[in-house]
Amino acid sequence: MRLPVRHISGNLIWTTSASVWGVWRVESDNYAHASRQTKRERLDQLEALFKALRGEVLMLSLCPQVDAASVVDRMTSGVDLDKSPELVELSWKVLRQLEELKLTSRVDFLALPLSHADFKESFRAVTASAASEVMSSLGLLPPAVPADEVARRMTQARRLAATWPSGVRLRPASEAEILWIYAHSARRGLQEPLLPEDGAPRGIRGRGRTVAAHTQVLLDEGGRGQLSSKAPTNPLKHKYLRAETEYGSSYQAFCVLSEMPDSFVFPGSEYIAALDEFSFPIDWCIRMTIESGSKAEPKSRRRANELAHQYTEYDGDVAGVPAHLDKDTASLDEYRSRLTSSSTEVEIRPSLAMCVWGDSPADLDEQMAALRNHFGGSDYTVERPAGDQVNLFHAMLPGARSPRVMNDYAQVMLARDFSMAMPFSGQGLGDDAGSLFGLQLSGGGVRPVLIDFSHGPRVNVAANGAFIGELGSGKSVGLKSALYSILSTGHRLARAASRGRGLVIDRTPQREWVRFVEACPGTTQVIDVDENAGLSLDPLRVFTGPRAARYAESFLTPLLDIASMSVEGVTLAEAIEATNTSANRSMSGLIDTLVERARTVDPDEPNDAAVRAAASELVRKLRSLAKKDLGRVIFDLNLPVVRVSDADSIVFAVSSLKLPTKEELDEHRLSRLEVEKKFGWRLMYLVAALCREIAFMSEDEFTGVFFDECWWLSSSPEGLDLMLEIVRDGRKHNAGLFAASHDPYDIGPDNEQGEKIRGLITHVFVFRQRSRQLAARALEFLGLDGTDSTMLKIVTENLSPVNVSDHERAIRAGECLYRDLKRRIGGMKVLIPADEQAADAIHTTPGELILVKGRS
Repeated sequence: MRLPVRHISGNLIWTTSASVWGVWRVESDNYAHASRQTKRERLDQLEALFKALRGEVLMLSLCPQVDAASVVDRMTSGVDLDKSPELVELSWKVLRQLEELKLTSRVDFLALPLSHADFKESFRAVTASAASEVMSSLGLLPPAVPADEVARRMTQARRLAATWPSGVRLRPASEAEILWIYAHSARRGLQEPLLPEDGAPRGIRGRGRTVAAHTQVLLDEGGRGQLSSKAPTNPLKHKYLRAETEYGSSYQAFCVLSEMPDSFVFPGSEYIAALDEFSFPIDWCIRMTIESGSKAEPKSRRRANELAHQYTEYDGDVAGVPAHLDKDTASLDEYRSRLTSSSTEVEIRPSLAMCVWGDSPADLDEQMAALRNHFGGSDYTVERPAGDQVNLFHAMLPGARSPRVMNDYAQVMLARDFSMAMPFSGQGLGDDAGSLFGLQLSGGGVRPVLIDFSHGPRVNVAANGAFIGELGSGKSVGLKSALYSILSTGHRLARAASRGRGLVIDRTPQREWVRFVEACPGTTQVIDVDENAGLSLDPLRVFTGPRAARYAESFLTPLLDIASMSVEGVTLAEAIEATNTSANRSMSGLIDTLVERARTVDPDEPNDAAVRAAASELVRKLRSLAKKDLGRVIFDLNLPVVRVSDADSIVFAVSSLKLPTKEELDEHRLSRLEVEKKFGWRLMYLVAALCREIAFMSEDEFTGVFFDECWWLSSSPEGLDLMLEIVRDGRKHNAGLFAASHDPYDIGPDNEQGEKIRGLITHVFVFRQRSRQLAARALEFLGLDGTDSTMLKIVTENLSPVNVSDHERAIRAGECLYRDLKRRIGGMKVLIPADEQAADAIHTTPGELILVKGRS
């Protein structure tokens, strides 16, 4: 193989054909699971870009290999490994697992030749190119491109890029990235070079005068070099390319899109974006020529005249004019009307080539069959040209001339029709660094998804997460995996006192969260809250300052079933304030304060009799509560106040508390609710309040507050206020709320406060939800259209489907739609931590619970 390159500088390529090409890296946007408005905006952005381009253009999209070691490096980036021994061991396990997978990603480029300023510059380019070729053939070192020419061309490229619309984000490609394109092309499926990261150093020494290291490739059309010379070869049976390098033989097959529909609909015509839906990676390129509508209109006029003359050929024919002629005439009339309707309209003549690769020609045949079958169900046709595989290989190289085979399959389209194909719509998901949280569901090959839940506050973004799905869909497993991620990566190099902490309320009788947290890294404290508890949750003793009074009032007002602004409510609030500033700050002290108020006449109070009666009634109610089984948790002065240890994880085990159902918390039924359920409900509020206080104690520690099935907290105004406070103030305190439920309205109800809570949650995971109503709400929570039938089918039927074999159900467990910190939406499969103990303790399916640290 001989590269069409004689010099590279920055993002510019001086070719052997007397042209200078500019190469830009394109930042792709997620498309497949975007909202309709986002899709429409992306369509407009692409159309504007193509209308701004002129002449020959190359669009190139490649799938680079991702090194397993680089994924592990990103997992541990910024983590103090000396303080995280569990993460070191986990990284080795993840590395061994990833090495067995074919990890890929996608990167997009835009390349085009820069125009020559005048005839003199064209002549100089031809002369320099010819001189370079002659000197190379004589074994002499070609002269370098003069520095002043490099500077002039750089300025020309910058000015050209400045005229393009900003909707599609581009940046100049680096020399290292350009060289990577050539190396990747020759070594697809082998030990490929890694895609250079942004800011990588120059890839060429000596001002880009040599690329000889990238030319040591033997291109064998149809693998004929491996075939026996005695046996006759049928080129139609060997439609592939063998690229031989020192790293081995790369088997590659190329195909082109030969036919397309007469018209396009949007959405529904995204045939380029659909290339990311295959299970194997696909490289593709589009060679196209773009010219303005004013220049293209005479060609369409000639075509119209030709069609008009064809009508005369059927004069006197009894059968009349063929139907296709009328159809072609109508289509051409519409095309000409659109072509001349705007001064910005352009005519695009694109040709699409695709490349797959494998370990053998049989692999190529299988993948090509999948491609052909995919397009075969519509009006698209894929051809695999025989004898042109090497030419199509060169078609994917920037700086190479467009081969004739590409021109043979060129289409004629307008900018909007071509934009509907949705190029530059690769799937990116997750953070640049963080725990390996999952794998993308689409994208060709396997694409890891890294998530660092503590990253948000470091870039002034909230770190809250929501996990939505029906029972058994995997939301609790995802929630637990998030906790494991926080605990294992919390020690940061930038902060000596940093660590990850988790606060959990475990309501399950099996104590599943207790069991899981004890299997996670770090130390654990379990606080049991029940009638036999050995610790007091008296809000006036546990909390201090104005918060103690606020929590006490929020705890007692619903518990005593009184209105906050009634005589009883105001009397209670005044007594709490007085008790909170006295020497006996406790619920027992509150009773004493109310007893004193009931006895004391206040001549300055015009409604004194009613106040004393209210105080007397409050004393009677509080003494009745103190006699209940759970009353000692609040009223017993002999119990020590709950003291939170310095443990990494703190679990409040509250399975013994009886809670009302969501329906029973309706305001019309609350007054008839049995005391035991009402008491448990309010104790849960105090536990959540305590979690808030702990989470906000230290800004050096990232703390996640975990509420599974969180309806019990959001069902009351006080609990909703508490959730809103954690969600809204968590960023500045380096904390985040992580909630799970089957209904998004459990996390943020359908009111103003609920909308604020849902709006402030950055990480959203939507798992299987077979109820269409709840699935629609979940899609709206993601920011998508809840009435979109395609997306509804994904959530209700395609995520971790139930009606499949046991083997497939196990493989597809944990599938979800994820909206990441950058508000990109994509499909992914949540991975269980590679820690054996944590993995054994994470499941809740009956019959799968096993011993962990001596507990079942």
